[in-house]
Amino acid sequence: MEKSDQEWTRLVLECATDNSLPGVTPNDRFFRRNQCRLDEMPEDLSAAFEHCGRTWFGTSVVADWVAAPPSEQHMQNLPPFLIIAGEYDFVTLPCTAGWTDVLGDALVKEEMMTDCSHYVHYEQPASFGSIWEEFCSSNDDSSS
Repeated sequence: MEKSDQEWTRLVLECATDNSLPGVTPNDRFFRRNQCRLDEMPEDLSAAFEHCGRTWFGTSVVADWVAAPPSEQHMQNLPPFLIIAGEYDFVTLPCTAGWTDVLGDALVKEEMMTDCSHYVHYEQPASFGSIWEEFCSSNDDSSS
């Protein structure tokens, strides 16, 4: 599993050399390719960026964190996990690969949404909703 700051750095460097991307600086290009591919940022997302805290901002707060398997007792009570990522998401497959190793194939389902970055629910809300609904419906045990 790649550390998120390593992938972030790799992607920003990739954007630095890609002049086809909108934006002046590598960080501008990274944002448009890997965070939000919409021409206009949704108002509530923009407000969230303007009011974000500093405790959980950036990758440095989680740079050294590594997932560890839960105890057997906790494994028995874990719900299934859904990882939805965009094709251009900065949380890349190398970043999420370890979750299946730690939690097992039975608990982790990964979905890749094409032509999306990190904010898939803004970029393709109907597709996101369908994936989410199918996952929740297939894991709903209230009928039993």
